Amino acid sequence: MPEGNTIHRLARAHNRDLAGRKVAVSAAQKRFAREARALDGRVFDRAEARGKHLFHHWRDGTIVHIHLGMFGDFYRRETPPPPRRPTVRLRLATPEVAWDLIGPPTCEVVTAAEHAAILARLGPDPLAPRPDAARVLERLRRTDVPIGHALLDQRIVSGVGNIYRAEALFVEGIHPLRPASSLTEKERERLWQTIRRMLRRGVGQERISPIEPRDRIPARRGRRRFYVYQQEECLRCGGPIREFPLSARRMYACERCQPRTSPRR
Repeated sequence: MPEGNTIHRLARAHNRDLAGRKVAVSAAQKRFAREARALDGRVFDRAEARGKHLFHHWRDGTIVHIHLGMFGDFYRRETPPPPRRPTVRLRLATPEVAWDLIGPPTCEVVTAAEHAAILARLGPDPLAPRPDAARVLERLRRTDVPIGHALLDQRIVSGVGNIYRAEALFVEGIHPLRPASSLTEKERERLWQTIRRMLRRGVGQERISPIEPRDRIPARRGRRRFYVYQQEECLRCGGPIREFPLSARRMYACERCQPRTSPRR
């Protein structure tokens, strides 16, 4: 599933290519055909990213809500773009570029009230200019669920997915099954900063890039992109990676570098 860095990167690209311009809107699928016809020729105002949710705001007040789910994605086409494939849910085109949306579970027009309700149920976004870190840290302090589960709860923090939760917890030496409430204040703060740093790096490099500077040389030697995610051996200690289900997803951890016991407070 695309994580927060991907959604923010798409929002920036859509603002660069489409903001302030009249856009030709079309759809190859019936599921959004009527809405596409209504938007065709209107002015695209701006794209907004919040966690894993993308919103397209149009100059007339229309708001399109998009969630890419597990398999959805946008594809940028040079003009003239190729004929639409039957899988294209939405095409946004200008004389210079076209964007095709394929495979999203959610692509819908929402009211301003519905837009506000979606934002209200999401936790702070680490990629926001000034996210409410105190709100995230307090929610983690007050929940007894495993920290690996809490990080995927979009009501606590929005935009973190399966890869970032595994990699950030590894970098901070925190076992995914430790109760979130068992983390010290320093651990919670460091984990939040690591998540923000990883997500910002992912936006800048246009890919998920969790490897910290001090580990890049061994990562290159081993042709590794990740510390523990979908790995058999730990990048740092060489120990075995444990894989187990958590939050209906596969979790990965090095139990040498991420001990189950919490540090003395």
